[in-house]
Parts: sequence; C-alpha cells; structure tokens
Amino acid sequence: MDFWEVFKYTLWIIGGALFLLIVVLSFIVSRGLERRDGPTGKPFTFHERIFYNVANDLMSYARIFKITYNEINIIVYFFLIPFSWSVLLDLIFEFHYLKIAFGVFALGFYFLCRDFRAFSDKLFRQSVNFLNYFNRFGSTYIITSVWICVFVPASIYAFLIYLLFR
Repeated sequence: MDFWEVFKYTLWIIGGALFLLIVVLSFIVSRGLERRDGPTGKPFTFHERIFYNVANDLMSYARIFKITYNEINIIVYFFLIPFSWSVLLDLIFEFHYLKIAFGVFALGFYFLCRDFRAFSDKLFRQSVNFLNYFNRFGSTYIITSVWICVFVPASIYAFLIYLLFR
C-alpha cells in the first residue's frame, strides 16, 4: 500500500468514527430538546432541532476561538466545508490541484482582507437574505437553513465519499 491508500483508509475510518459520534450526540441532544418547549411554546420540530443544534455548536466554537457567530459561520460554510470537498475531489481524481488552489485562495484572502469581522457580518446578512428569499414559497428561515446548510452539504459529502470508495 502506498501513502495515499493508507491516508484514504485512515480518512475513511476517522470520518466514520466522527459520523457515528455526531449521530450519537445528536440523538442525545435531540432527546433533551424534545423535553423543552421551543421559542413558540410548542415542542421543537425536526428542522428546529437540527437548526438549534448546529447554531449552538457554531456559537460554542465561536466562544472557544473568541470570534463572533457570523465569523465562525463564514469560516465553516465558505472555507472549511469547500476545502474539505476539494480534498475529497483530489483524493477521488488522484491529484492535488484543487486543495492547493483553494489553499492559495484562502491565504490570499487572509492577507488581503482588511477587516474579516465586517466582511463576515456583510456576507452573513447576504446569506440570511438569500435564505429568507424562500419564504415567499412557503418555507421559513429555519427550514431553508437546514436544507441548504445541513442536508445539501451532507448529500455532497455522501456522494463524494461514495465516489472515493467505489
């Protein structure tokens, strides 16, 4: 076995273990949330549970790294998740161009962005406006957030991992 095969299988094992840990923790947290009332006085719906779990996790990471919620949201959804997809695509196609290009882009952005907090606030407001756009079709901000920010990325991860191990 060469290095990349060992790396691929190690990534698969770590990813599987993390996935199982997240599932178990989500069930534990969701059971606790079912006993509480939501902000409307009713029990949380499925989408609300997922939304508040993700939002609380992001707020916890923001406190740990001493940054704002908007900053951690932008870092996770606009940098970390796309970077992980580029790593998976590089593993699938057995080259390193995408992760290198993304790393160069991120470093360039890091050095050229003068005020990341202001940038994050503006981009977060634009993201909220985009998610609220779907309200005119009968959705809500929470439902649209869960679909676009949780289910779509999870589906992309599932598809890329499928391609990686087929």
